[in-house]
Amino acid sequence: IIYMEEIIKMVTLKCLENFTPSKSNIYSEEEMIEINTNVLAERGVSINDIALLAYGAQSKYVKDLTLDECLDSVKHILSKRDQFHAIIFAANVDMLAEQNLLMEPLLGIIKDDLGLFGIDEAIAISIAGNYGTIGVTNFGNLDVNKPGKISILQNDRTHVHCLMDDVVGAIAAVSAIRIAQARAVFDATGKFPLL
Repeated sequence: IIYMEEIIKMVTLKCLENFTPSKSNIYSEEEMIEINTNVLAERGVSINDIALLAYGAQSKYVKDLTLDECLDSVKHILSKRDQFHAIIFAANVDMLAEQNLLMEPLLGIIKDDLGLFGIDEAIAISIAGNYGTIGVTNFGNLDVNKPGKISILQNDRTHVHCLMDDVVGAIAAVSAIRIAQARAVFDATGKFPLL
């Protein structure tokens, strides 16, 4: 049983402490980018970290790719509702596990990031699937190889990142695929599409 004193002691996302939700719980793209960026930062992930993952995933396939192009793509992806929901959900569940506020056996499964637990990947695959099979494949590659920030989150023993490491990988994957798709259309038509 959780007592009121324990709830009051619960650590919250400082970036959301004074947040006033809209009555509809619908937010503009600009608001979602800001909230996503702040929540990610508080959980130890910058948009630059995600852009570096996207760059690493796509630079060998897209000539003249720049980190700025990857940053723009990450920001675009962070403006979408699916990612908004995934990020705030992942941050909250991971934080609840850090504070032992989930019941067993779920608490142990999430704190250990049990390999047989697939809900974290299912959330990430739902993000990656927005960019088709190639988005899912790209996420799978990042999930298996765990480059950069994904590895850092996975190996952090002071915080729980069971869901967040996969969400970060999925955002990087679709940011990279978005660039690849835009470049392919440009190469074929001479015009950049609105993706």
